[in-house]
Amino acid sequence: MHDNLPYLSVIVRTYNSAETLTACLAAIKNSSDQDYELLVIDDMSRDQTCQIAREYTNQVLCLPRHQGMAVARQAGMRAARGEVIACIDSDAVIEPETLRKISSFFKSHPEISALTGILSKQHPNRDFFSQYKNLYMHYIFRKLADEITFLYGSISVVRKNVINLYRPDFDSYGEDTYFGMGLTAQKKRIHFMRDLEVVHLKKYDFFRFVKNDFFIPFFWAKLFVRYKGWKQFGRKRSGFAHASKGQLSSVLLAPAIVVLTAMVFMRSLDPMVVGIPAIMWVFFNQRFINFLTKERGLGFGSLAVLITFFDNVVMFCGIVSGLLCAVFLGKNRQGGPGNLEA
Repeated sequence: MHDNLPYLSVIVRTYNSAETLTACLAAIKNSSDQDYELLVIDDMSRDQTCQIAREYTNQVLCLPRHQGMAVARQAGMRAARGEVIACIDSDAVIEPETLRKISSFFKSHPEISALTGILSKQHPNRDFFSQYKNLYMHYIFRKLADEITFLYGSISVVRKNVINLYRPDFDSYGEDTYFGMGLTAQKKRIHFMRDLEVVHLKKYDFFRFVKNDFFIPFFWAKLFVRYKGWKQFGRKRSGFAHASKGQLSSVLLAPAIVVLTAMVFMRSLDPMVVGIPAIMWVFFNQRFINFLTKERGLGFGSLAVLITFFDNVVMFCGIVSGLLCAVFLGKNRQGGPGNLEA
């Protein structure tokens, strides 16, 4: 690599990101490691995003029309000059040592093609759903193995020599998971770095929470069918992507409890029958609820029991809808690289 080229390229994709972009870019510019280039790829925002971006870097690529974040990611990776490319979401704030950790890791681990990090427990939005979702993601991720089969969008890093495996034909929820699956299918190794934390600025209300937790499982289900995702079960202690086997069991149990309870009220079933799946659901979620209670108090943890159960039902509906779509509509334009059989 020529001496005047940076080792690390940092890509921030944006679309109407003015509310969070200043914090995101300021954190990058305050990094202890300054051997990087910063590129902002804007998907034709209608707010002040581009103006804000130009205050932090002269490498701002504004797409000529709104094409989706997958196209923006591909454009950024192609424009990047670094040997290693870090993709950071416009609503994520990194720590001062983040870029140094990334560069150091890739220099000392040539066998690794990509890595991803974790959300911090800290979140600036104090409302229940923002706090719950953030802590949920932190809890799920901290249980992952060192080597994983997916990427996570808030912060993911790849070597330049694998970007040809990226396809912008899955521009939807789960686009980062899709990229990771393609890498895994081609025998590329993805590392999970536990101390690579970012603060996520995304704010959730009830409707945004429900929408997210329906559509993520919906698109994951389509990926599951297309790439034979059941072959991931048990690999590297995994379930599917970052969903553990215990979490998936919980998602299956919640709607079963709802159906059985309805049958009890219709007097067509003994109430004792509901007890077994209910106890199993509590077993699978007890540690998570204890974690939330420890972090945010008894009131938060008590409400979280109801929200977690409701969320499991929402996820189940998303999974079933995605499976039906995949089975009956078959292949569509959202194909992609690789095959999970690898």
